[in-house]
Amino acid sequence: MREYKLSVVGLGHRGRFMFKQFCRCLPGVVGVAACDLRPELFYEDSHGAGGDNPAMAKLFPDAVFYDDFDAMLDKAQPDIVLVETPARCHAEFCAKALARNIHVYSDIPSVASSAEADMLWDAQKRSQALLMTGATTCGYGFVLKLQELWRQGLLGKPYQLEAEYIHDCRYLWKETPWRLPSADKPGPISYCTHSLGPLLSILDEDLRSVVCVDTGSHISGEPYAHDAQIALYQTPSNVVVRQTCSFITHGPQGHSYKVYGTKGYFERLNKRGPIPEQVLFKSTDEPWNDQLQAIAVGTKPDSLDAMLPKDLQGSLGHGGADEYLAFTFINALRNGAKQAPIDLRAGLRMTLPGIFAGESARLGGKPVEITYPWDK
Repeated sequence: MREYKLSVVGLGHRGRFMFKQFCRCLPGVVGVAACDLRPELFYEDSHGAGGDNPAMAKLFPDAVFYDDFDAMLDKAQPDIVLVETPARCHAEFCAKALARNIHVYSDIPSVASSAEADMLWDAQKRSQALLMTGATTCGYGFVLKLQELWRQGLLGKPYQLEAEYIHDCRYLWKETPWRLPSADKPGPISYCTHSLGPLLSILDEDLRSVVCVDTGSHISGEPYAHDAQIALYQTPSNVVVRQTCSFITHGPQGHSYKVYGTKGYFERLNKRGPIPEQVLFKSTDEPWNDQLQAIAVGTKPDSLDAMLPKDLQGSLGHGGADEYLAFTFINALRNGAKQAPIDLRAGLRMTLPGIFAGESARLGGKPVEITYPWDK
């Protein structure tokens, strides 16, 4: 079995966790290097949102720490780099790795602007390496079930889709200051991939126009701290997608989705206090099911346990979605695939609409056209 040398840039709790899980769960993946501007994130034990964990230097004594990304790529010569930097600075790191034909597993969102999208799109076209978009929610078990039902034709053509991402992130502002609202940062609607990724995976068309409005700051009173933003997207064939995103809230936390199709309906409701999460489905191709039926599927992919060693089955990221996507990526590399399972185009399809939605909100809800690098 071929060995893959793994590196990571960005040693927040997410970067440390993903590096550890890639090395623990994926046979033949060896951690060789880590990069951050803060060496203490490598050499010291960590305490925070990611829990209490031993230092990376203890867990991976053979891995080398770098405070310069270019130096890490050139000296460690990894086969794969995990890009786990703050949300608005992924593209440059990805492009530098691709320029050296190093495979990339990038956290989301893929880019922070249309200009970055053009730059990264060109970098991918010139590279022999693969870029995998680490869109966590696309690895959830219920999303894989949605895709299966759609492929089977049981939903027909989706024409109205909805997603809500509700997560009070104020407790994370100190540890991850990139989340702290300010004039030079976009509103929550730009963090759209968790919502749009699953829905776009069953849509053949790109989103082409958007109208977005926001609530302003009612809860905290802090400038630019929008309680919520709501976007309406549309495709050329008049498919409508509604996205609601709130990071300052007292409401129930998590992801909910609805898909209305010409032959069926699918809904995933996040848990509400004592009410557990639910996945509901009906289809005109199953006339005996004239009422919504509950489906026994959660966040953990059904096939994941067979992939994991037994001692790792209880220590999973995002219910197992992180590990599932990591497996699909490494398997694609081992099988000589020419395209990552969730490639850059998929990443930009789920990232760019939120950037244009933010522009619409700044314009007071005016319609804005959505464009992509492949339009040029």
